[in-house]
Amino acid sequence: MTFPANPSERSPKGDHNRRLALGMDRQPFADEAGITVDQLTLYEMTLPDNPFDAAVAQRVGAALERLEATHSTKVDNGPRPTESSDGMEDGALQKQSIYRA
Repeated sequence: MTFPANPSERSPKGDHNRRLALGMDRQPFADEAGITVDQLTLYEMTLPDNPFDAAVAQRVGAALERLEATHSTKVDNGPRPTESSDGMEDGALQKQSIYRA
């Protein structure tokens, strides 16, 4: 059984983000879920509080749980900062005088 048990309580945008974290493109994921790419796209792009196909949501949820059990997710927070133009270097603050002579 997938979580939540009631597929109408799923979050399409959240499921979209979970698919992206798995690093999966639409076609392979749709194949894994047993739905078409068009069904997946329509489901994932559903606006909050709008209705969606509960059968598609159930298949997406089940596929996500199967894949997450065997794959590690990837999260990309961008490049690690090394130096910035505001006087910070390697994450350390440089003391600057705030007093005027």
